[in-house]
Amino acid sequence: MGEILKLEDIDTGNVLSYQGAEWTVSEKRVCEQSGSYLEVQWTLQGSPGGEAYLLETEEKGDAGATVAWVFTRQTLLESILFEKTPGQWANFKELDMPASAPASVKFVNQYFSFEGETSVQAEDDEGDMVPKLTWDYFSADRKRNLAIEIWKEPDRDYPEAYDGIVVDPSTFTILGKKARVFAGAAFVSGDEAKAGFGAVGIIGFIGITNGLPVDYFFSFGPAAGVLALMMLRRPPRHVIIFSAVVWAAVAALVWFNGFGLSFWYLTAVCSGLCLVLTRLLAALVTGREPGRYYQVALFGAFPALWVYSFLEYLVYAPGPRAFYQFAAAFILPLAATGLCVLAGFLSDSAGRESAGT
Repeated sequence: MGEILKLEDIDTGNVLSYQGAEWTVSEKRVCEQSGSYLEVQWTLQGSPGGEAYLLETEEKGDAGATVAWVFTRQTLLESILFEKTPGQWANFKELDMPASAPASVKFVNQYFSFEGETSVQAEDDEGDMVPKLTWDYFSADRKRNLAIEIWKEPDRDYPEAYDGIVVDPSTFTILGKKARVFAGAAFVSGDEAKAGFGAVGIIGFIGITNGLPVDYFFSFGPAAGVLALMMLRRPPRHVIIFSAVVWAAVAALVWFNGFGLSFWYLTAVCSGLCLVLTRLLAALVTGREPGRYYQVALFGAFPALWVYSFLEYLVYAPGPRAFYQFAAAFILPLAATGLCVLAGFLSDSAGRESAGT
């Protein structure tokens, strides 16, 4: 019989029960220690939808270590007021933040007092390690926490606000199962997908109404939609670099060998690159999970295989073209991308099972 898993030991894929709902851990981040301070953050995806965060902070002092747990969600920064001058309250604004933490703030008709400021090195959405400054506020009964996080990016500061409650670890139940999730990131949001593919769809509709053949639009449209989605999603920098490596590999194979390559040979190359590159990053960078694999397959393998498939379709299937030829050009890159994702998923699952034994 294995040991009982403690809350501080949960990892990507673990499922928690809290307040009558199930939450799946989609990501775990350990912020770099800053002196005597350590912060661990778990991103939780709710079964009915929604995203929340579980934070464990440990601060060491002369009297020993103080550990706090907070269950929090992101809230609108502008909905928080601070006392700009005595008796005059103003809203926080992203581009006009106070130089230092105000002594008190007000949120949904409740006052919060400034508790302290912490600074750690944290991974941003692009995968870079940047300074993250946090102003912590607590209600008078210390049951509620309000955190203002300021990400110190090279171009400017990016503040965010989080509304949380102080929790006891015993209120969480770690369920005896592990969800099948892709490590390192949540799935692409519906709004981003609609924006990316919607823009490409509008351009395609205009082109088709002006005489562009439909199969020509399909040659590049879906791949362009995925690339537009990548720009909207702003994945970590290494995902963009790895995706570009996959594109370059397919382009090089075609450049030196011409068309007519085995499609499954290209699939094996793309799958191998997606698998090796993400694992290489995990091996070279301490604390970096090999996750986000599916993002490299989506942003790297899919556009490369899709464009190759339709270019070969246009070259080797001169008109009039049969429907089965179009269907093959359409289905093959989808199936190949699915195989790339499946290979990474099975590899990741096997690695986690072996690590847990």
